[in-house]
Amino acid sequence: MIIKTAEFVKSVSSVAGLPDDGKAEFAFIGRSNVGKSSLMNMLLGRKSLVKTSKKPGKTVLLNYFSVNGSFYFVDLPGYGFASRSKSEQDLWRVLIEKYLKTRKTLAGIFLLVDSRHGILPNDEQMIEFLEHFQIGYTLVFTKTDKLTKTELSVARQKNPDSFSVSAVNGEGRVQLLDYIDKILAKGAGE
Repeated sequence: MIIKTAEFVKSVSSVAGLPDDGKAEFAFIGRSNVGKSSLMNMLLGRKSLVKTSKKPGKTVLLNYFSVNGSFYFVDLPGYGFASRSKSEQDLWRVLIEKYLKTRKTLAGIFLLVDSRHGILPNDEQMIEFLEHFQIGYTLVFTKTDKLTKTELSVARQKNPDSFSVSAVNGEGRVQLLDYIDKILAKGAGE
């Protein structure tokens, strides 16, 4: 897949504000500071379309980005960050759960995991949630540039059906975009 255009569309704070144009959506979710925004920028071939921050927990809404005018990338708030109030975290949780359980145009969910730490308890909780509601997802291990070749090899052996990516050196970009392209082609054929 070649990304020709990418643009920010809108931020959404409730399911009532979600786009209703029927375009496929690919959601990116993971712990705060896992590199969601950096990964999305890398995939889109843009440096700063998706806002990044050194301080985790900055994404607080569902942020929609139109890709090639035909589908969306959706940046979801990160989980596992406690510097926000409990009530604010509860609002995010409810919004994310509602979105993941009810969104008919959701073509894929990329569950991002920091490759340096592996699957942590918060990631396990998200996996359990997705599996309980029979919501398909794809594991994507981020920040692979921070691993040695041996560590990366071990991580890949443990999770053969996942993707390994680095927003720093572009590793995994082509493979992940090809995967998205296959999902879109399959959806068009139905």
